[in-house]
Amino acid sequence: MPIRKCMKSAVPSKAPRSVARDEVLCRIPVFRPVAIRLLSSLSKSDPDILEVADLIAADPGFSAEILTVSNSAAYGRNSRVDTVQRAIMILGTERTRKVVARAALQGMVQGIGSGAAVENCWIHSRASAALAAWLAPHYQIHPDRAYTVALMHDIGRLGLLSAHGRTYGDLLERVSGSNEALLDAERILFSIDHCQAGEWLTKTCGLPAEFQQTAASHHGGVEGVSSDSNDLVACACGVAQALGFRAAPLVEGESLESLLGRVPVGHLMCQFSASDLSHFVGKELEI
Repeated sequence: MPIRKCMKSAVPSKAPRSVARDEVLCRIPVFRPVAIRLLSSLSKSDPDILEVADLIAADPGFSAEILTVSNSAAYGRNSRVDTVQRAIMILGTERTRKVVARAALQGMVQGIGSGAAVENCWIHSRASAALAAWLAPHYQIHPDRAYTVALMHDIGRLGLLSAHGRTYGDLLERVSGSNEALLDAERILFSIDHCQAGEWLTKTCGLPAEFQQTAASHHGGVEGVSSDSNDLVACACGVAQALGFRAAPLVEGESLESLLGRVPVGHLMCQFSASDLSHFVGKELEI
């Protein structure tokens, strides 16, 4: 579909004008300070566990989440974990960062409200995260690190939904064609696309550079570069889209076969069918 034709059908007819870029950025919410400090501290090569524990303990939401996960059946504990510091030691820093990122984004999603667009975006983010963790060994990246970075990759889209819920939700529901067509439609309507919004939001929050890069470049091409988290997230995002876990239901990207054929280990399509992967992601979304 030609981009010009796609743009005509994508932009809601009731929008009187495009929104100025500065106006859009001013409306995009940022994370709570404690979430920013936690994600930054946990991204260090040698995080201060006592500092992290104090930050989590000071926030009832994060404390409850960390303790719930550390006491889950997955860890097979005979005795109850009742302190945040002990919970962090059990989970490890990468898994703790994963839990913090998910809780922070979950809070952001709940603040946006309900609706198909919000649900689709949150499902896409979680599906991409699950697939990134699955792909991580082939990229020689820690699965929990891959999950966290991929979970955060569409934060710009969530930001636009929070700032312009109905208008942006209508756009996501109506736009069709390619990812590039969607980005063009966003720039026409908001003077910024969700990748640019994500880069701005992660920089404004002072989040680690890895989050900034994947938020900005997840619709870039997949080259199959080992140890490259940007490439991994772009692949996971594309695979989620190919499997039908889409933020914009009518937008299509690369085929599953093409994407899995460029994963560093290569030829994953020969080992896993689309139905296998869809079932795997579906089970992960139930957790």
